[in-house]
Amino acid sequence: MSAFLDQQIDLQNVRPGATAILKLSYNATYDKIHFNLGGGLTKAMIKRIEGKANGTTFFVDDGTRVGLRDAYQGVFLDPAILSLDFTEVNSRGGAPAQYLASIPRNLLQSLTFEVAIDGSAPNTITLTADAEYRDPTPNTFILRRKDFNVALPLVGENDLILPADVQAGGLIKRIWLHHGGNVTKAELRTNGAPRIRATTGTIGYTQKRNRLVPQTNVLVLDFLADGNLMNMLNTQGVNEAFLRLTCSAADSVTAYIDYIDDIRKLK
Repeated sequence: MSAFLDQQIDLQNVRPGATAILKLSYNATYDKIHFNLGGGLTKAMIKRIEGKANGTTFFVDDGTRVGLRDAYQGVFLDPAILSLDFTEVNSRGGAPAQYLASIPRNLLQSLTFEVAIDGSAPNTITLTADAEYRDPTPNTFILRRKDFNVALPLVGENDLILPADVQAGGLIKRIWLHHGGNVTKAELRTNGAPRIRATTGTIGYTQKRNRLVPQTNVLVLDFLADGNLMNMLNTQGVNEAFLRLTCSAADSVTAYIDYIDDIRKLK
């Protein structure tokens, strides 16, 4: 547990088909946020989670996929609790503490999380939130999670361009690729140099060696698989970051990129 744990009471608009809004106001550094689901509300009914710093989106996910990420990392799962963890489980290495990327609320004018609830949820639902936090820090680095959808129409190689350069890039921790089951190989290059080039089977094997638990139809390009924070992929200092996915049949992918970025770049 972090230094402090407290219920967050400013959570409004909890009802089926609505977007609930959690406002975090403590002058603190937030490590983890736990949403408690009750009254028939399930993770599958949480269709989108959007974190906003000073009104600008920096983090997106949904209830089902948050559960898949926790399962991959082998952390304890409770079907009635949805946790957003901005720390790094079992990290090691000599990276500065700032790279753990917890949220410095003390450096922000506002910090909110919007939770879209599916209209199929029963009228009896309840949603509350708890937060783990620490004293304020001068750390300006946060975890950003960006999502995008891409069609993979070709049998064989399909190419994607990833964010790069000083403004668009960052220190990438993981790339989560949610696909339909036809992705067989991944190749990632920066400035033409291979960083990852392996079949999905080989990638999964190396992750299992690090006590991770690969999930069905989720390919994770994990630069922190062994916990070493110094292994993050720096795409700020390159001109091009290129991802090639090989498919056995046409497919599509929803990608989430986890990367460390300076909060001052949020516009």
